[in-house]
Amino acid sequence: MKRTPITRLSNPKNKSPATVESWHNGGDIEILQYARSLQAAAKTLVLKLGLERTAKTAWDVCPVVVLYRQALEIHPKMLVGEGSRFLASPTDPIFISTTHSLVWLAQIVCQIIKAVGWEGEFKCNGVSSLAEFSALIDEVETFDPVIRAIHSSKDPNSVSQYYRNFGVVKFVAKLDALLNLLTVTADALTATWDLREDGTAGPEFHGRGWFWADDDSVTTVCALIFSILPFPLSMNRVKSPVEK
Repeated sequence: MKRTPITRLSNPKNKSPATVESWHNGGDIEILQYARSLQAAAKTLVLKLGLERTAKTAWDVCPVVVLYRQALEIHPKMLVGEGSRFLASPTDPIFISTTHSLVWLAQIVCQIIKAVGWEGEFKCNGVSSLAEFSALIDEVETFDPVIRAIHSSKDPNSVSQYYRNFGVVKFVAKLDALLNLLTVTADALTATWDLREDGTAGPEFHGRGWFWADDDSVTTVCALIFSILPFPLSMNRVKSPVEK
């Protein structure tokens, strides 16, 4: 009999005391719903953008970038919050909750993925290695309109021209895939730790798992299923603008 996939957001489990005392103080479900709303709002804006952007409308793409950047900050925090328990020195919850550095969060994510031995499985559309993951995070930081304006050349039209030519559809597809990857990885880390605490997983459990990616060149659905889990992990996927 086929089992119904369990969704992280719609089926929250009772939080243990260790979870409540985390960086989100037990508000992970609400925070993830907020991240999803940011993602959905960005998609709505993309659908309203004209195919041809002029000098006057070039900056209309910037709210999409900012919304995705904020959503991207939340997902690594969730992963680090769940996965830092696998590190020799767990990350300070207060530091996780207060930092806004994507680069710092990405560094911790890489440490966690290496600690559990998932380097070969941590992949999605646009990310085939931890090095590419870090490079994508670095790239997203450069998309910020304020930072780009501050560090741009003296040409007043250079930033406007940049966003006029910005490939927003490809940007959305790549970030959707990355957010999916971070979400299912955080779920997998939670399941891995729970099984270890319950004594279900033996020493051979370390690093066991696989990612399935359906790459249609526009967006990638990343699902992580562990062969020894009593249930499959799943998530709600938000469609990209070109799929609607």
